[in-house]
Amino acid sequence: MDSRDKTLVIVAIIICVVICCLSPFIASGDPDGLEKSAEDANVAEDVATEVFASPFPDYTYEPLASIGEVGVLILGVVVTLLCGLGVATIMKKRS
Repeated sequence: MDSRDKTLVIVAIIICVVICCLSPFIASGDPDGLEKSAEDANVAEDVATEVFASPFPDYTYEPLASIGEVGVLILGVVVTLLCGLGVATIMKKRS
C-alpha cells in the first residue's frame, strides 16, 4: 500500500468518526421505515429479542445517553473496519 492509499484510508476513517459523532444529534426521532412498518403491523418489539438480544439496542448505551450513542457508533465503525481488514488479509494470503 503506497502513501496515497494510506492517506485515503486515514481520511475515510476520520470522516466515519465525524459522522458517528454528529449523527446522534442530527438524526430524526421518528422511526424508520422498517420500525414504522412493524408498529403498523402491531409486531411487539420484544419478539425479536427472544432469538438474539442485542448488546446495544437502538444503537445506544443507556447509562451514557447521547455520548453512549457516539461510543457505540464508533465501536461499530472499528469492528466493521477490523472485519474488513481480516477478510482482506485472508484474501491476500490465498492469492
